[in-house]
Amino acid sequence: MSYDLRTRNGHNMYDMSSMLQKSIRRCNYELAGYAAMELFGRYWKYLWRRLIVISAEDCYGVITREIISLYYADLAANQDRKGYDRDPLFVAKAITLLCTAKKNRDACYFACNFMLPDRVLNEDEIEHIDITKCKLNDNVPEWVFDYHTYRGRANGKRDLDMVISEQEALTPKQISLFDNEDWSNYFEDRKRKGQVGPGEWNDFLKFKEQCEQKKKNC
Repeated sequence: MSYDLRTRNGHNMYDMSSMLQKSIRRCNYELAGYAAMELFGRYWKYLWRRLIVISAEDCYGVITREIISLYYADLAANQDRKGYDRDPLFVAKAITLLCTAKKNRDACYFACNFMLPDRVLNEDEIEHIDITKCKLNDNVPEWVFDYHTYRGRANGKRDLDMVISEQEALTPKQISLFDNEDWSNYFEDRKRKGQVGPGEWNDFLKFKEQCEQKKKNC
């Protein structure tokens, strides 16, 4: 038995699903919105499943969790509504996020090329490692031993050193609200408790001046 699944304006449901994904891939808001509204009433659950798949298949980063959160928000806000009586706000927000998200095909490539169900590796293609022989010895990076480790403190590492070095080490770095803040409340509180020595406090004051200068230049 075959079914001719049609949307409210007579389009094939799978055609609208294809339009939805390919429009999001191209950041075409108008066609993505049209396709979504065609699916919205009768195929609401399928629409959300498709949006979740798109978030994983086409979008960079961890945006899938945002789409799932919007799905649950939709369920909560529209629990007593059906079809086109539902508020489309949550679907609209999801599509807006997906359209504006950075795109790549890494997940799709990975699934199609590295997760082949019929592929069987020969034994000589598999690298066998004796886990008992896996040792770092003296190759542990120095940045591991910061103020919060015994060895770090023994080597003179300070809390301020960690604040500065770990901010600089962020890779890849996302520009954030507090990038140029000076941690004043934190270090002033530690100074009141006698946890900051004179040398670290003087260096903190220099750090604070640098932060103020950075904010002026922004």
